[in-house]
Amino acid sequence: MRMRILRPLLGIILIVLSVLALLWWENTGREQLLMSSVMVAKENIQRGTIIGEQNFVEINNISESTIPGSITPKSFYKIKGLVAKQYIPKLSQVIPKMFMKKDKILLEGNSIFPIKDVWIDSRSSSLRKGDTIDIFDESGQCYVGTFPIAYVKDSNEQEVVGTEGNHSEEVLQRDFSSSIISRVEIITSLEEYKKIWELAEKQSMKLLLIQKGENIYE
Repeated sequence: MRMRILRPLLGIILIVLSVLALLWWENTGREQLLMSSVMVAKENIQRGTIIGEQNFVEINNISESTIPGSITPKSFYKIKGLVAKQYIPKLSQVIPKMFMKKDKILLEGNSIFPIKDVWIDSRSSSLRKGDTIDIFDESGQCYVGTFPIAYVKDSNEQEVVGTEGNHSEEVLQRDFSSSIISRVEIITSLEEYKKIWELAEKQSMKLLLIQKGENIYE
């Protein structure tokens, strides 16, 4: 009598387990077994950009289309804080050799060039060495380029830094500075700097320096 009851019950349990296994496979199992997580560019990344979590997004990708050595969430630490050596299109996978340390950015034909105070129409008072800026014309319509900052100087050629122990990397937490910013020095190639010089000197274009902050609205 007991076996007559148990057999149908076991059959029902097996059917339910089979259905649950099928649902798991279709919803997450296939993804977990056949796909892997990789980091891809959230937006276009310009050469010279200092890399942080805000520049990338995690996606699931099939193994056949994953680049060997591609950066994953677990290996992202290998490129965090480094500088992009090349232009990286949106949604591209990346590998470590696409990046280099900040102190080696002057290699490959780059140098340090000043953005004179008389060229600047507007810029943030929180700019610091190591930041990245987008440069536009004063109307904000003409994009000039994206550049890492080598130095922020005052009128006495002294580096502008945080005071009162305020050396935060967060833009909105930089409440105090050692002095007033006069000019900004960027890292770029001579060819790129010539373009900026011609716009500022020959065309008398005033420049708008837009700071690229991290998590500034959180």
